[in-house]
Amino acid sequence: MTITLQAVNELIASLESAGELSIREQKFLKLAKEFRICSASLDAAIKTGNVLADQNSQLAAENVEMKQIIDSVTNLDNEPQYHAEGMGCGLEDRGITDRYDACRYGWDEAMERIYGEVIPCADELDFSATDRIVAGIKADGVEMFVEKCREKSKQAISSDIRNNWWLAGEHADDFAKQLREGAK
Repeated sequence: MTITLQAVNELIASLESAGELSIREQKFLKLAKEFRICSASLDAAIKTGNVLADQNSQLAAENVEMKQIIDSVTNLDNEPQYHAEGMGCGLEDRGITDRYDACRYGWDEAMERIYGEVIPCADELDFSATDRIVAGIKADGVEMFVEKCREKSKQAISSDIRNNWWLAGEHADDFAKQLREGAK
């Protein structure tokens, strides 16, 4: 048997308007109200779960992008081959001066590729989901500090100390709100 939230609300309304209730009816009313609270809590938990699943999807997408960048940079086809002599410049059988020149020019070419291909690609990446989640975590920490300030304010002996703790909490609360706004 399935009971809908609408049926529970109708039962509550009916029992509350009935006037004097028997002990059994009072128990039904109490259970119906607890069911309604549980239903609301379940709805909130489901919404939170959906938000977290969405955040995880966004993070996964960002991580795929980051992995592609890392894979392109660390691809063995892009790396020089290092040998005991010449350091992979391709001039192991030449004189030391030629090897240094070749390595220097190889380095210049590698840097041109880094600045021409890798860095512009990295600049295109969007990590807004990660930034938003990190800002939320920071805001959660600041909000914990706000609660601590308010507790200290209530425990303070003098009004000056109480006001200072309260003011610190208010400033921290404003900062937490700024963190959350900046994360959107």
